[in-house]
Amino acid sequence: MTVRVHVKFFAIFRETLGAKAEWKEIAEGTTVEQLWKEYTAQNPRAVSIRAAYAVNQRLVKPDHVLHDGDEVGFLPPVSGGAQSIKRKTKNVKHKIREDSRDSWMKKDALITRQRLDLGALIERVAFPGAGAIVTFSGTVRDHARSRTVSHLEYEAYPEMAEQTLRDIIAEIRERWSGVRVAIAHRIGKLKVGEVSLVIAVAAPHRAEAYAASRYAIERIKAILPVWKKEFAADGEYWVEGPIAGELTVEKAERIANE
Repeated sequence: MTVRVHVKFFAIFRETLGAKAEWKEIAEGTTVEQLWKEYTAQNPRAVSIRAAYAVNQRLVKPDHVLHDGDEVGFLPPVSGGAQSIKRKTKNVKHKIREDSRDSWMKKDALITRQRLDLGALIERVAFPGAGAIVTFSGTVRDHARSRTVSHLEYEAYPEMAEQTLRDIIAEIRERWSGVRVAIAHRIGKLKVGEVSLVIAVAAPHRAEAYAASRYAIERIKAILPVWKKEFAADGEYWVEGPIAGELTVEKAERIANE
């Protein structure tokens, strides 16, 4: 007996395997790791890249059994690390959804192609009881690991990425009472100096605001399904950090409270 699952590939996996998504028939009882091994057996170049597994836009363990209609995402290492990998890949265009310009004011977590508006996030989190509002803006720099960078391209698993940001915000609210948080990450092509990530945190006191902001940054680096490609003079490089879920919540808490 077989079941059908909808498989999605991202970033270097999308390029290496030459596919963005497909429906696939598999044997009943197949685990997500067994399915991944089927793909890597057909394309050995993908074997050397670690993968995280998502089912229905949630991280799962390798032994998770797949069911009919599941959406399966194979996730390469996220962009929160310091290494980069250069590989000969097939260029496959990846469509990124558009967002309206006023969508900033409607939700606390956003993945978008539009330029980021820090002021809108500040308005989103501000409240009369806030004694401090801390903001963070991540920008594109002109160099990385001794190479001159001309621009970056960010790719995301958009629906899962927005849910992950909402999860991070929920984690923050559990740890710091009375804190309000809004986060937006830009995807697509970004030039040097442009902003890729904005975080706004409002809290009754500055200590909680600073700690919550640091926690958000560390969790984003560890689990957000967003991938970054650097375009340098000597080639194109996917930045390889941890696989999603590899770094613990405790590490983010420790850094936030330093």
